[in-house]
Amino acid sequence: MKKTAAAIFDLDGVIVDTAKYHYLAWKRLAAELGFDFSEADNERLKGVSRMRSLEILLEIGGVTATEQEKTVMAAKKNDWYLQYIQKITPAELLPGVVPFLEDLRARGIKVALASASKNARVILSRLEIEPYFDAIVDGNRVAKAKPDPEIFLTAAADLGVVPAHCVVFEDAAAGVEAGKKAGMFVVGIGDRRNLPEADLVLPGFPGFDYEALQAAIGADPEWGGDFLLTEVGYHPDRVELNGSRFLLSNGYMGYRGTLEEAGKEDLVACTLAGVYDQAGTAWREPVNAPNGLYTLLTCHGQPLQPRVIPPAAHRQVLDLRRALHRRRTTFTFGEHAVQVEAERFLSLADPHLLVMAYRFRSAQAGEIVVETGIDADVWELNGPHFAELSFTADGPVRTATARTNEGKVIAVAETVTGIEGQVELVTGKGRLLQRITLTVEAGKEYSFYKYVAVYTSLDPECVAAGGAPDLLAQEGARRAMAVGFAELRARHVACWAERWRRSRVVVTGDPEAQFALDYSIYHLLAAAPAHTEYTSIPARGLSAQTYKGAIFWDTELFMLPFFLYTQPELARKLLRYRYHTLDGARRKAAEYGYRGAFYAWESQETGDDACTYFNVTDVFSGRPLRTYFRDKQIHISADIAYAIWQYYLVTGDESLLFEGGAEIILETARFYYSYAYFKKDKNRYELLDVTGPDEYHERVNNNAYTNYMAKYNLATALATIKLLREKDEAYYRRLIEKLDYEKDLPGLAEMHELLYLPSPDPETKLLEQFDGYFRLEDVQLPDLKARMKMPNEYLGGGNGLATTTQIIKQADVVALLNLFKADFPAAVKEANWTYYEPRTEHGSSLSPCVYAMLAADLGKKDWAYRYFLRTATIDLNGDYKRYVGTLYIGGTHPAANGGAWMGAVFGFGGLRFDGTTVELKPLLPAKWQALTFKFQVKGQWFTVEMTKDRVRVRADRDNTRPVRFAVAGQEGICGEDEELVFTVPGEESLS
Repeated sequence: MKKTAAAIFDLDGVIVDTAKYHYLAWKRLAAELGFDFSEADNERLKGVSRMRSLEILLEIGGVTATEQEKTVMAAKKNDWYLQYIQKITPAELLPGVVPFLEDLRARGIKVALASASKNARVILSRLEIEPYFDAIVDGNRVAKAKPDPEIFLTAAADLGVVPAHCVVFEDAAAGVEAGKKAGMFVVGIGDRRNLPEADLVLPGFPGFDYEALQAAIGADPEWGGDFLLTEVGYHPDRVELNGSRFLLSNGYMGYRGTLEEAGKEDLVACTLAGVYDQAGTAWREPVNAPNGLYTLLTCHGQPLQPRVIPPAAHRQVLDLRRALHRRRTTFTFGEHAVQVEAERFLSLADPHLLVMAYRFRSAQAGEIVVETGIDADVWELNGPHFAELSFTADGPVRTATARTNEGKVIAVAETVTGIEGQVELVTGKGRLLQRITLTVEAGKEYSFYKYVAVYTSLDPECVAAGGAPDLLAQEGARRAMAVGFAELRARHVACWAERWRRSRVVVTGDPEAQFALDYSIYHLLAAAPAHTEYTSIPARGLSAQTYKGAIFWDTELFMLPFFLYTQPELARKLLRYRYHTLDGARRKAAEYGYRGAFYAWESQETGDDACTYFNVTDVFSGRPLRTYFRDKQIHISADIAYAIWQYYLVTGDESLLFEGGAEIILETARFYYSYAYFKKDKNRYELLDVTGPDEYHERVNNNAYTNYMAKYNLATALATIKLLREKDEAYYRRLIEKLDYEKDLPGLAEMHELLYLPSPDPETKLLEQFDGYFRLEDVQLPDLKARMKMPNEYLGGGNGLATTTQIIKQADVVALLNLFKADFPAAVKEANWTYYEPRTEHGSSLSPCVYAMLAADLGKKDWAYRYFLRTATIDLNGDYKRYVGTLYIGGTHPAANGGAWMGAVFGFGGLRFDGTTVELKPLLPAKWQALTFKFQVKGQWFTVEMTKDRVRVRADRDNTRPVRFAVAGQEGICGEDEELVFTVPGEESLS
């Protein structure tokens, strides 16, 4: 969160109660003028200047006076006041003030006094607390009275702190208003009913300290901070983008960052993980559940819809640390003003739950109608997916039950507590709603809570119970209602705190990079399906139905490393998904006449390939173009085998190999053995007619990336066989017999020995991307783009502009070198990075992070940082295509999110583990003063803190065995609760 830099205090009623002395002096003046002055009258004088107080007093008494007479009266009142306060002592300080001031000072927080009193300095002296204050701004220095913000802005200027980093402590409504106008966080001291606009209200300071202040600030949507994504103002053209930016997800479902009153026209979606369906002949996609959070207010007959009534004020916040979505919107129309606030979360403690707190306040008394319930008229890309839909109401619970075209059942149950009024149950337009009519008081806050439970017929609980997801959803909603919002929120926040504890990467000195990393890591954690191993993370997470909700190679090569080093139990689940879809991979291999496992390019729940043969539309003719993603991108199988072996190397967990991992590695190796072509004249195996990561060049021969990955797959198969025989010969024999693998063993070993690997040219050090690549036209990217006749031309395919050139879509050779850094000398990596970088379009979000990591390895600090930020900010900035024609392809980019983590930890931190030694190779960007991250290898946890000249490694006290570290030519062994410190020599400028 954003750290408080300064605290600014009012005096009367905050530090000391001198109000009684003011009251006595004003009362004495009123008596002299011939009228009574009550304590209630005195409330109007709080927080305003002496002369304005006098004017109010004279208004109360109906007394007129000349300016000269007013000056005499004010001086007389002040003389009496000074007489009274001569007796003031430190004993009259309000409880808790001094300990709080001491705590602030001890933490380096600057402190100022901002009081309208012209006697403030005298009072501080009498109270013996003047030394606590770095600045004193009183009525002698400012001309404008509160609620003008002048006094607080002057105090901030005296302290040299920007207003946004200041906190004001006030006891008067005028002072609170002044603090808000100054753009500061305002803590009210007193009663919330008297200080409704304060950000936080305390009865006093006892028990309150700096940490409590920071916690309150971090939880407030009006503040902002390092963990809060904030959008100010309502912008209709950003609704679609913000749906992805403010996404909530818990791995079971994702809820787009839309407003509670929104419908399908705003792309509201509650996308379910692993639940797929097909409508007609369109491609299968994940199903969006009915929206159980739908809530609309109608005030005096006017629905409060932002697209109809542009909000007078609007703020939307995503709390990354707690995975909470908040909004605060003020609608004004005619003479009416209504403020709406809501907070919601998708529970990480119980992934079936969506929970919401909703509040509203009208400035005028009158009638407000609340319509809240379930909206089953959902947004769909290729729907409709609900063949049947029914609604039921049973006591406090309302349920929508939908049956998809493929027969899956989805049930959403919701209940509402905390609001009373005239209730009517209404249906229509695909909605089941409660219509609650209230007669509201002006300025009074009304609130209620919603508890929504979602279950499907695919859930293990449902299968075990013999069906009836509607009953499970109803029970879940009732159970949540009984637990209550506060406890459910606390459980959810606790789960997120544990995930963040192991995952956060801390950058000192670069707030932009820090927030981009936090945002990226949030989306990775949010997308992970901790509840099951029967699905994985789709290419767009759970942000929409985009890309069929399919799982690509993105997961294993771009997301898995994050989980492998920080959440290994989740990494294991992601890899187990590939075992559950192994039969689909076998079917695909057989479909094309091969043996073994050819994994789906776009995988859904069965592992059968959801990828079509026509994925691009020709912009000139409107006809679909044949693409060779599904049948020629054979590297997908090796990518998965690579990930499984990396899991074994990093975690040391052999159990995954015995629970499907070994079977995957052997079957993918068998696939390559059956796919390869043996050239007798060259005595080698080759992989022909393939498409590598660069999709602009299809059906090429001996793509370097593909060949090297296949070779690694074969090597791991042989290593797996050796390990299985050593650890459990009986299991090995059963597996070989099950797979009928004995006859393939000699060929497997031979292919590993004879598979052709393109090698770098001895002179140029260049590695050709595929056979004949260097014979293609060598054109610069801007020149190629200048040839385009249409802005959305596809550059690849049979007639694409890039097909006959060396312009590539994404990292290909550089991706190979990045995965196998230790296998290639620096000169080869340098030559190829330099050659391929200007020829890479980065038409895929997977590409920039690869260039960032290899650039860091080569010491290209500036290039690495540039590509790192491009990766880490893609979802924040929305700098990507969201439509191709009318087809929506937007959503989040979990692979880029994983690339951001890798760019920081593998790139700038230089983390590498070969199974025995952890290597750290720091190369911090110019802005970065320090980099801190936590990771595990072999079940042992470490925290690394690195600066430009030092690396500190700390082992967790719960570690059970030592691990070897190597940094800048130095080595050390770090055991349980031990610390290693390495000195890093000065960096040479290679960028």
